[in-house]
Amino acid sequence: MKSISILKILQDSKKMQQDSNVIKLIVGVASFFLLAACLKQNAYAVAIIGSNTDTLITLKNLRKMHVMSSAESIKQAWMIEGVIVANDEHDNFYKSIIVQDSTGGIVLQLDGVNLYQSYPVGALVRIRLQNLWLTDYRRMVQLSATVDTSSGSLITGGIPIPLLDKYINIVKNHVTVLPLEVGFKNLGDSLQARWIHISGVEFGATDTAQTYADKKNKAGMSRALKFCTSGTIYLRTSGYADFADIKTPTGNGGVGGIYSVYNYEKQLVIRDTSDILLKNKRCTGMAWLQNRPQ
Repeated sequence: MKSISILKILQDSKKMQQDSNVIKLIVGVASFFLLAACLKQNAYAVAIIGSNTDTLITLKNLRKMHVMSSAESIKQAWMIEGVIVANDEHDNFYKSIIVQDSTGGIVLQLDGVNLYQSYPVGALVRIRLQNLWLTDYRRMVQLSATVDTSSGSLITGGIPIPLLDKYINIVKNHVTVLPLEVGFKNLGDSLQARWIHISGVEFGATDTAQTYADKKNKAGMSRALKFCTSGTIYLRTSGYADFADIKTPTGNGGVGGIYSVYNYEKQLVIRDTSDILLKNKRCTGMAWLQNRPQ
């Protein structure tokens, strides 16, 4: 009986050792996959937060990647650096900020409101591009975080609020940027999302002393700005803008704003009414007579 008990003990000990090896193997495999998952997650986090290691490219070169009415996913570890020239402070820009560098500008969609509190005009920012999309709305090029074509048309979305800090880094505040002086003949897509200034303009006769937009019904409107030397650009204002119910001035002068397009219509979007200075006498002369509203 004693020898049998010893044999049983030895057998049980061997079985326990084998079970222990199996458990160690299971734990080891589980640890491997857990570690791999952690490494994958951490690598993504480092790739986002460590945007200073990404390659800096110009907005001009970024925009060259885009084909109108298409969507391009940005896979490269790139970043852009530019100054915020417009935001949603006066509700004339919706869920977006406008960023420009010395070569161009672009609309950056953000899925939030009151963005001006975190991203003021004049802030120099670095924006990580990897995993974002190049898209356009009616030919106005923009950076988006999501795209959806399930409805048969392209629907885009902005960067979610919890991820903003992972994509956008403020380098410096209170950077002075002067608008680019542009004549009518020089207005084109290369100026999209740039802060520009036009001179010698006034509202067309039917758009003078009219509200910028329909604030009551929250409907946006386009008001014609006529150049004395011939040419028209449309001032586009959201019905949600806090100045929508203010009436347009009657004089002539200069207007600053963000150059935009709606399909092939040339548009200007002001940040607030301080961008408009029309205090001179209205146009006269043959060039204006040829250009006046009929």
